[in-house]
Amino acid sequence: MGEARRFRAAIFAALAQNPDIAAVCRRFHLSREELGKLFQEAAAHFHREDAGAAQVSGDGVPPNRTPEPRLPKEDGWRLYVDGAARGNPGPAGAGAVLYDPAGRKRAQDSRYLGETTNNVAEYQALILGLELALSLGVRHIQVCADSQLIVQQLKGAYQVKAPHLLPLWRQAQKTLQKFDSCAISHLDRSLNLEADRLARQAIDQHRRKR
Repeated sequence: MGEARRFRAAIFAALAQNPDIAAVCRRFHLSREELGKLFQEAAAHFHREDAGAAQVSGDGVPPNRTPEPRLPKEDGWRLYVDGAARGNPGPAGAGAVLYDPAGRKRAQDSRYLGETTNNVAEYQALILGLELALSLGVRHIQVCADSQLIVQQLKGAYQVKAPHLLPLWRQAQKTLQKFDSCAISHLDRSLNLEADRLARQAIDQHRRKR
């Protein structure tokens, strides 16, 4: 691997650990324009190699092929997740709301993500919600999200071409596999207001602290 590719890989790994674009720019002494150019170069290289269709990740999961979903049983829990970014990139937050099989809200969580893109925020919200469910011992889960891109990427219908999303895609897939049964479905934004409120609230609370 050449120096340029190693440098890009280090940046994408840092973004996967901390989606705050401003912090990553400071760490690698980059302007936002330079970071954006790196994204474009990496995306072009990724597309040429068709890595999403042909290569297999280190954990044995092809980046654009999703294992057949294990459908939740009747006692499955329902998880609503949403990410929000004011600007793209911009200040971002993640929200998740968990309901038990009887339809009662049992838990919720939110997190400020720093400055990042909307798609990164959507993946971070999903991972946040899945970890919340696992912490409560949930074994059967139905995930509901209003991001068509994220839902279709996780189902394998869309390729994951953005290099900075691949680590998050892999992390989401690994986390989903920890459940005994799982499924993910798209829903209209108007039906996901509570998770959206939590994501935006996380942004507002961070701003009030400044």
